[in-house]
Amino acid sequence: MKAIAFTRPLPIEAPESLVELDLPRPEPGPRDLLVKVRAVSVNPVDTKIRGARHQGSAQDSTGKARVLGWDAAGVVVDKGSAVSEFAVGDEVYYAGELERPGSNAEYQAVDERLVGRKPKSIGFAEAAALPLTSITAWELLFDRFGIHEGESGASLLVSGAPGGVGSILVQLARQLTGLTSRILCGRPSCSAKSKPRRSA
Repeated sequence: MKAIAFTRPLPIEAPESLVELDLPRPEPGPRDLLVKVRAVSVNPVDTKIRGARHQGSAQDSTGKARVLGWDAAGVVVDKGSAVSEFAVGDEVYYAGELERPGSNAEYQAVDERLVGRKPKSIGFAEAAALPLTSITAWELLFDRFGIHEGESGASLLVSGAPGGVGSILVQLARQLTGLTSRILCGRPSCSAKSKPRRSA
């Protein structure tokens, strides 16, 4: 299968820092889905992991080139013997694991416990843009801030609301809480306030 990897430490902007390789198609483990990748997104984590873990060597512990990439969407083409939640043909999206080959490849093996079904209302490209930003926004709102679903009576100030995490955070707050989101951004098109969604 075709994959994009890096094989030696070079500046991020160097065009030869990423190369196309032919690699064996992954074999799914017992809890793995084998996904034919249809779309990926690029995240700051790609450059952070590359810089932090591979100073002096761009190879992983086995001496092979490292395939990065976390967020992806695609179609399940095979599955492990212990998979219980998904079937071949399911459209899925997910953020992969740090210690496994990434999503910048034609196929990726990923643990089914990290995978969700792709919403039918969006395409593969849109779905691939969601996993890490959504996880970050969810953890920020419900874990770090300690907001409870359905909570109301307060305002939430969101700085950088047009960005990936900020835009998802505003949507989560609007759909799952009664908070009023007050947003900050540098664009004239941004509204100053987002009221909670009211069910009919």
